[in-house]
Amino acid sequence: MRNLRTAIPDAPNFYYYEFVKSETATRLNIPNTPIEHHWVAIEKLAKYVLQPVRNEFGPIRITSGYRSPELCVKIGSSIHSNHAKGQAADFEPYSKDIKMIDIISFIYDKLPYRELIAEYFPDGWIHCAYREDGNNKTLKLKDKNYNFEVVSIDMLKKLYN
Repeated sequence: MRNLRTAIPDAPNFYYYEFVKSETATRLNIPNTPIEHHWVAIEKLAKYVLQPVRNEFGPIRITSGYRSPELCVKIGSSIHSNHAKGQAADFEPYSKDIKMIDIISFIYDKLPYRELIAEYFPDGWIHCAYREDGNNKTLKLKDKNYNFEVVSIDMLKKLYN
């Protein structure tokens, strides 16, 4: 167990509580507490992806981090998702002046990741997964009908403009 009010080592702009908070879990009284290997995965995601994004673009808001299996079921997600392993976060910049495509391009070009999803692009949020032993750098687009499509960065840039 981690002290939720403690900054994550090597990712000083992020705190453990950001990755486990869930209005749905609170409302439905669902436990959303990672076990040790999930905490380790969260720390790596924060260190290798989220902190570099924060350093480059300024503050970002984690909108969804770790999800317990019970929480995954309640929200219609898979218990096998990267979120359920502590390996993924959904996030958005605090500043409306920061474009999602710029963050996605930065991650795509400069950072290790397993899966990068532009959700409800261009106005939605970014999903990014990191797994130390499986960063195959898959880029996807998720539309309003929950369809996922593997895309190229050039295609996303064209959609944005």
